[in-house]
Amino acid sequence: MPIAFAVGLALTLASAAQAQTPARVATRVDSLRAARYGTPSSVPAVFTFTTGKQVPAFLAYDLPLPTCFLDQVACYETSPERIPPPPAKALSVERLKGMSVNGHHYEALYLKGKPLGLLAENLVAAGPVELFGYAKTKNDMLVPIPLPVGALIVSTGTHDKYYWYVRTQGGPLLEVPRGDNEFAKVMSAYFGANTALSARIQLKEKGARFNDMVELANTFNGQPVMK
Repeated sequence: MPIAFAVGLALTLASAAQAQTPARVATRVDSLRAARYGTPSSVPAVFTFTTGKQVPAFLAYDLPLPTCFLDQVACYETSPERIPPPPAKALSVERLKGMSVNGHHYEALYLKGKPLGLLAENLVAAGPVELFGYAKTKNDMLVPIPLPVGALIVSTGTHDKYYWYVRTQGGPLLEVPRGDNEFAKVMSAYFGANTALSARIQLKEKGARFNDMVELANTFNGQPVMK
């Protein structure tokens, strides 16, 4: 289904000029098209803008949802089950503070006070550490794979570039370093309260490296302090 994106378009009430224009009446062609192609995939959601305003809408996605959205979110202002269906629009992530959908919460991430253009969900079990992340192929293509919390954006290309961000409760967001030596140095200290886990990271053991961040954070949240 082709989707025309209008980047940065906010989900707001129609303008006064638009209000004066009668809504288009569904035609027989619209009904035939709906019968042939069905209803576009969508999931009800509530967007929270940086202004604090909350707006209900419909994500132009099917389940399971990805655990993060980069730069923009495709959506409908009203239900696509309507005939004729509303046009899909794109909402800039930088206009959002968060989004709730299907029992999950996404938030817009900031690194050192600057927006990352990333609307993401915590990837790990509840605990002192939160983890957000995604990956790109060499062609900047993103491919989701299933996770218990949704679908983690992980690519299948041969030149993957991963991005992980961690945060302790109430603390600042930290980008996880990709280099083996820097990763071992920084993350062994970050998980230092769990001495056994910290030692594995420092020794660069298999299963305790950059690509293993989901497992490492889940292990720490399950046993944050261990001698």
